[in-house]
Amino acid sequence: MYVWIGVDVDSQLDKIKEKAQKIEENIGFKNSNFTLPLHVSLKISFFIEDNIFESVKADIINIFDDFNAFDISVKGVELENNICWIRMERNSSLDGLHDRLNSVMLEKHGIPLHEYDMDYKFHTTLFMDDDINKVRNAYSELGEVYVPNKLMANKFVIGTSESGALGTYKVVCEYKK
Repeated sequence: MYVWIGVDVDSQLDKIKEKAQKIEENIGFKNSNFTLPLHVSLKISFFIEDNIFESVKADIINIFDDFNAFDISVKGVELENNICWIRMERNSSLDGLHDRLNSVMLEKHGIPLHEYDMDYKFHTTLFMDDDINKVRNAYSELGEVYVPNKLMANKFVIGTSESGALGTYKVVCEYKK
């Protein structure tokens, strides 16, 4: 199974989410990004054997326990290849969570670092598709949409997918500070 980890910011981005969902429907994306709550991704999703999931989940929750709620500064909406995302500013709390997740997953579960984890860009994905023109059109249609300057990281989520494909992940655990 594939595991995904994020900071749930869905309720803090409700205006942009509503607009983005309408754009996604109008353009006709192959898969929806809105099967999960809007979230700040903390690590690239990774594959594990089903039988170790409970241990992996417990380790992730232990990591969440060690962090207090914190602010995340928002850079803005960006277009990055075939992805339109809300980009976040790096800070010591985000970097600390990311680094700790990577080290615990590697040391305890043998999950190797993905090259993307080496220079991780904290983000909330709005649109993603193999058709870059659809993503560009969606980005254009967003226009000057309101995005808060700061988000609060006080709710964390873990999701899983059997295939790892976009639109197949489901939240299986929520953790609130």
